[in-house]
Amino acid sequence: MKRAIALLALALLAAEPHSTASPKPNTGPRPIAIVINGDVLALDPPPRFERNLLLVPVRRTIEALGLSYERSGKVITTQVGSKTVTLTIGSPVAQIDGERVTLDAPPVDFHDVLYVPLRFFTDVLGAQASLDRRANTVTIVAQLVGRSFNGLVKTGSGLQRFGTVAAVDVISDPPTITLESNGIVKTIPVAPNAAIDVQDVNVNVTSPGELGDVRPGDFARVEMRKDGRVTRVVDEYGSRSGRIVAIAGGEFVLDDGQVIQDGRTTEISLNGRAASFDQLAPDDEVTVRYNVETNEVREILASRSAVGGAAVGAVQVTDVGSDANHPLHPGDVVHVTMHGTPGGSASFDIGPDVVDQAMEQRAPGVYFGSYTIPRGANFNDVALIGRLTVGSATAQAPAPGSISASSIGPGIADFAPDENATINTNRPAVYATFASDAVPVNAASALLWIDGRDVTSECVRTAEFIQYLPSYDYPDGQIHVTVRVADEAGNTTTKSWTFWIRTR
Repeated sequence: MKRAIALLALALLAAEPHSTASPKPNTGPRPIAIVINGDVLALDPPPRFERNLLLVPVRRTIEALGLSYERSGKVITTQVGSKTVTLTIGSPVAQIDGERVTLDAPPVDFHDVLYVPLRFFTDVLGAQASLDRRANTVTIVAQLVGRSFNGLVKTGSGLQRFGTVAAVDVISDPPTITLESNGIVKTIPVAPNAAIDVQDVNVNVTSPGELGDVRPGDFARVEMRKDGRVTRVVDEYGSRSGRIVAIAGGEFVLDDGQVIQDGRTTEISLNGRAASFDQLAPDDEVTVRYNVETNEVREILASRSAVGGAAVGAVQVTDVGSDANHPLHPGDVVHVTMHGTPGGSASFDIGPDVVDQAMEQRAPGVYFGSYTIPRGANFNDVALIGRLTVGSATAQAPAPGSISASSIGPGIADFAPDENATINTNRPAVYATFASDAVPVNAASALLWIDGRDVTSECVRTAEFIQYLPSYDYPDGQIHVTVRVADEAGNTTTKSWTFWIRTR
């Protein structure tokens, strides 16, 4: 049914004439606009009504008010002067320096955009907010210390500049990163000892990297001391993976129902080679990378399996294969074998980043090569492509299946009871949720200890979470919890925390 609906929707899209010169007038309701301190904020997507409650995109609005935005799992943190404000997705309670404030509704995600009730900005941030239904406009007025649309935020320890990455120069001395925010472009020298973190916000996994790992088109935060020296760069992006079930009019639908739209600057590859949008087809497996602030799609990596080999003229690749029958981790070696025309020059690619790996002919028409997975490798379901050249003719073919590798253990996105929380039951429910990076979580690897005792056999375990419901009472006092989990490549993550039981 979902596939049929998606196909119908895209059929209707395809039937609409597309023109950039004279677009059809929009006869539907105008999007709700936001005006902050007299300036119109361009929001895409705009605010929305849910059950007669106005919900506002929280990230762009908070940043437009001059405040910082930090997200860790389900917890969002911002600074209002000297006060720390936290929101939790799914909870209607916000906290200001620990003081609870109840909202009209909990924060909620719609298609990877976080929304909060308009009342959050009045009750929690101390702003004045109003909705003009005739003008379809939300007006927010706030005298908050922070930035004015130039991408610069004052923090307690220094400054923070953010925006879309326009360029990264690792050759200059010192290297630089260029950010664009609301039309303002700023090039920032990066100190050699600055920390570089790369974060996939969809799975809440952050990995250390180098400045060269920061991609143009991503959203980035640059943390600086008060003298302007950069101490940390955080590159944030979102990702989507799935199979194309329908495609038309510059859009395609994934098997989970998500609609992905081609952008002006979207880079596309198919089986490791540059491609155009119209070369994509249903049943292609794709990984999509997008800007978390603008939702603009920046990269589409597509793979397509094929049966048999490929021949060009007198050159033929009859088959390609590898011994990568499970997800890999750093240090693992992929051995590749290819059969084809004898006497040629052979190589293979693994996805778009591992290219032209040389192969040697050990018997007539039988070519061998290998590749060692390096530290920092993270890729999911990418194609292995074999290539053979004889004279001026070249043929290539994909291997059946795909290859995945990861250098990072799963993220532990949420857990309960909270760190240092006090609860009033002697049979506390303990759980932790997992977020995979490039490689899925191995559910059988999840382990849980309470006060040093392994209680895994009493737990419910899946690839998404581990949960422990005690069948006996724990005494009042401090409880120590340790959770360990691994992905299918063998990368392990361990988290420990404590909470308190007080029933008297």
